[in-house]
Amino acid sequence: MKRAACFVLCLALLFSACTSIPSAEPSVAPAVTAQPSFTQTPTSTATPTSTSTITPTPTPTIPPFSFKPYLSGAPITLSAHVESIDYDNKQVTINGVDSSQPTRRFSFDWGDGTITTSWFPATHTYQDISRNYVVQVKSGSQSVSVPLVFVPVSMTYTPLPDIVHVSIPNTFTTLGTRLYPVGNYLYFDDTYFTYVSRQDIEYLLWIAASIQFDLVNQDVFLVDGNFQQVVLRDPRAGGMYSLWFTSPVSFASGDYGFTGSIEYSSFFHEMGHNFTLNTPSHYYYGGKIDGSANAIYSETMANIFAHTTAFEILNHAERYGIDPILALDIQNSAIASIVVTRRGYENYLAGGMQFHSWNNPNTPEDETFNTFMTLAYTFCLHAEDSGVGYRVPAQRMMRVLQRFNPDWLARYSPRYNSDQAESFRATLMVAAMSYGFQTDLRDEFRNLNFPIDDDYYTSILETMEDN
Repeated sequence: MKRAACFVLCLALLFSACTSIPSAEPSVAPAVTAQPSFTQTPTSTATPTSTSTITPTPTPTIPPFSFKPYLSGAPITLSAHVESIDYDNKQVTINGVDSSQPTRRFSFDWGDGTITTSWFPATHTYQDISRNYVVQVKSGSQSVSVPLVFVPVSMTYTPLPDIVHVSIPNTFTTLGTRLYPVGNYLYFDDTYFTYVSRQDIEYLLWIAASIQFDLVNQDVFLVDGNFQQVVLRDPRAGGMYSLWFTSPVSFASGDYGFTGSIEYSSFFHEMGHNFTLNTPSHYYYGGKIDGSANAIYSETMANIFAHTTAFEILNHAERYGIDPILALDIQNSAIASIVVTRRGYENYLAGGMQFHSWNNPNTPEDETFNTFMTLAYTFCLHAEDSGVGYRVPAQRMMRVLQRFNPDWLARYSPRYNSDQAESFRATLMVAAMSYGFQTDLRDEFRNLNFPIDDDYYTSILETMEDN
């Protein structure tokens, strides 16, 4: 049977198929229970100093961030990321892609006074690695700023709710399960954290979890009174996948997640699965909608949560004490992600607006992909155009979806497809988004060929009359 496609994004704009349920158990050593590697608010690190006589590229500031330029206008075709850093030889490799397929080589301003031209990948050797750099990669009229971290960044950690603590264990973790069988997983040892420290990434993921806990209105199934998550290693995985049903709640990543530029948007996405599949706490979606009809809910909401999380972090980076160079890394990941979301929407239009909420197990492609991308794209576009941002509409959208109940599940029909089921799935998501933005979006989605049913729409929103 074909596996459901999970939106996993690397900065080179490549996709890897994954699912919320691992199809096989990774082969690993025996497991022991791991202790969280970060449980207290640490003091900030010292700001690195420079000894070079060459003026470096200035450390970026943190301006207000918006996805708006990437949702409309000329498509962004250029992306670039750190592929590897050889600290012993002071050598850096930057890879990327320009989907416009330019005929001229890319320009690389390495930030140390050196400018070269090359195709991807490009390699450069630094003389001084006592400071960090920002590399400017240019292709025609487009450019990307790629941060390079050689020395510890300056982070000022702020207190966060312990109930949603996130850790990246440095020993084997024993997982319990509420539903599906789960095997043992490897862990990421210290060799994976030469670019950014384990503690800094844990803090950034902890921030993301605190935001997403708020997005689900703090209504989530708790494991032993907490919703603490761990990040596990699956060296065979080309992407990431959620393990929303485990104890502790977890998600697994292939080695690429911590190799070179950190895959922040993918982490935010899988975390979004963990939260949205464990809500509402009394009747959570996970385990009920699994199968061929899951993506219109699970992938749409994980995508929305990932972009909402990035938007919130980037627009409050100073409040969270995030070093600007790491904020730039998160921004690059978020932009690469929204570019792919927009591409899915445009492919939906170009393909004749063929709505699908059912991923046919007998076909090689995921028919639902462009449909759930269209939902996520439309959410982001309204968040930008309405001026209300992402957080409140996402919370309001979840309030509707958290009215999930056995009657809705029967109409959703996760095991069998029909015109009625397609109509209910479409209308559920559109009604929730309409409530999110306090705007009736039925006509907009009808123009996108979504099979909206007025009776379903009315009955869904009637459940909110006492809210």
